[in-house]
Amino acid sequence: MSTASNFWTKRLIARSFLACLMLLGISGCGDKLSSPTLSGSPAQNAGNFSNVVFLGDSLTAGFQNGSLLDTQQPHGFASLVAEQAKFSIELPLIAPPGAPAVLQLASLGPPPVVQPASGTSKGRDDLKLQATDVAVPGHTLNDLIHTAPSLIPTTGEETITYLVLGFPGIQEGVQYTQLQWAHQLNPTTLFLWIGNNDALVADITGTPASMTSISDFTAQFTLLMQRLQTDTRANLIVANIPDVTGVAYLTPGALVLGEYSQITGIPAAQLSLLTGIQPTDLVNPTGLAEVAAILQGKQKTQVDDAGALNASEAAAVRQMVQSYNAVIAQQVAASGGTLVDVYSATNNLRLHPPVINGYPLGFGFLGGFFSLDGIHPTNTGYAITANAFIQTMNAALGTKIPVVDVGAVAATDPLFPPNLMHGAAVPSHISAEAGKAVEWMFRR
Repeated sequence: MSTASNFWTKRLIARSFLACLMLLGISGCGDKLSSPTLSGSPAQNAGNFSNVVFLGDSLTAGFQNGSLLDTQQPHGFASLVAEQAKFSIELPLIAPPGAPAVLQLASLGPPPVVQPASGTSKGRDDLKLQATDVAVPGHTLNDLIHTAPSLIPTTGEETITYLVLGFPGIQEGVQYTQLQWAHQLNPTTLFLWIGNNDALVADITGTPASMTSISDFTAQFTLLMQRLQTDTRANLIVANIPDVTGVAYLTPGALVLGEYSQITGIPAAQLSLLTGIQPTDLVNPTGLAEVAAILQGKQKTQVDDAGALNASEAAAVRQMVQSYNAVIAQQVAASGGTLVDVYSATNNLRLHPPVINGYPLGFGFLGGFFSLDGIHPTNTGYAITANAFIQTMNAALGTKIPVVDVGAVAATDPLFPPNLMHGAAVPSHISAEAGKAVEWMFRR
């Protein structure tokens, strides 16, 4: 864990633990929550939004710019879908500057300078609020099923789990996993989007070998869907996994070589020999830092394998994602749920970028879709994602939910390029410092 991550973890632990003791002193440790009485059936609850629960990871939590933060969470796709469909949602809002501290664009550069905000969050805005969006940033499929909050968390991932899932259950003497909360909250409709981190870990580590195996993913997802059908009567709306090699966290090798060739005057082919980066590679922030160190004479070896996905590794990652998605599709069909094909929707967006308010949406760093951490969407990106859910629901369930006005969202989105750049050229890749802001999620 980095020094910064360790700092925010310890400070949040101390503040949250004191708040927890105060809450326990007021409320006492009562009996554990009783099991709810299940009602209806999944088919009968189709389009019934009287009690909605969201399960998942950072994408469902409304994580953005490397942080879970109360001013950003309401811009997530879950809140937008709820607003358009006119049902209620309760978010586990985190006080400024967020957990971890939110990334801010200090300068456009070039190169762009991204820094975390100062200060330390006090944790949850409201310890007594029962969240209905219980998605936890960093959670894998296995975590959603099995990981409950630790009373005294010691890592960044444990801390964020504690902040999302620990309250107000801790005052009742319970520590529930996401799956257990799904049962306790007795939803009529349940949104599920999980498995992204099982795939994204390859981007962070530079190897598809770090991804959850197909056999484990199949067993875990099958178990999850069986439990959801047994433990709830919810109509299930389930999203699949996008192509994780298409995020702005990764930079094409050709772009890296071209930029440094322009800066140094060294031919790209010679830079490739020097750094080991090929034009077809996808370079992560670790690799970007190593390229800079090599050119500064601080590193005598080529970029380590952990710094990039080569073409064959990237192809293997995409194949694994497609295999995950085949499992998801099979299980959703068997449950009678609704599949939201985020994989196809995002691929189509890249092939046919929409023009929003006269500006073509980009998928590189500061291109408009991804926020400062290179993985999570901007307000505009989340609005587009929400519409993928809404359009699928309208087609499959016969609902008539109006889509989000993406242009209106983009007009006030601080990271939509026309609002940010004022006509300047968009920087082409994430900084090494900004990219490292999400790596705590993948430390196990």
